Amino acid sequence: MNKLKAFAVAVSAAVVSSSATAQEQFYLHGTLGFNQLLDTDQTGASGPGGTQANVDSDYDGGYNLGIAVGTKIPAWSGIRAELALSYAQNDADSIDFSGNGAGEEGNVDGDISSTSIFANVLYDIETSHERFTPYIGAGIGASFIDSSISYGGLPVRIDDDDEVFAAQLIAGAAYKLNDRLDLTVDARYSRAFDVELTRVGPAGPATVSDDFDNLSLNVGLRFGF
Repeated sequence: MNKLKAFAVAVSAAVVSSSATAQEQFYLHGTLGFNQLLDTDQTGASGPGGTQANVDSDYDGGYNLGIAVGTKIPAWSGIRAELALSYAQNDADSIDFSGNGAGEEGNVDGDISSTSIFANVLYDIETSHERFTPYIGAGIGASFIDSSISYGGLPVRIDDDDEVFAAQLIAGAAYKLNDRLDLTVDARYSRAFDVELTRVGPAGPATVSDDFDNLSLNVGLRFGF
């Protein structure tokens, strides 16, 4: 009977140990932060068959929300893989349309939002501090860009959306609060490539395009399970 009890205890310990390892392998990561959509220089015609013109736009600082589910890869020490979803929004600040000559346009209103999904690979950098872990990473995916901007007296509108290829770079650090929970701080630079939007002005609709770059600074909580 004692041997049976000992065997039962050993099995229970093994199950608990295996469960703990599995719980630590996967994680859920939520972030909230400041986002800056960098200046854009959208290039296109001033109207159907019109001359080349630029829409130079500046944006106010906005916000970024993100959630990711990921896993450690035991075979590759320090490597994690995750699938991340994020949403960012920035209001338009000023617009200079070269088709109207030099100078900023009046009555600028609206915003641009981006909803992105990325497959990220990250590397945790081992340090002598058992609670502090810097990390770097990169990801590729897709961004859904939604523009709802107007300017000028008529007004002219860039009210359109586009789905494009996107990529990002990540650098941050995690501080272990307990066995399951980490506090994170990171910076992310992402680019949505060749965003094409329709500009509707007095001369009719025309397509304008540019890459859209976002820089975000985020804080988050990462929960292991």
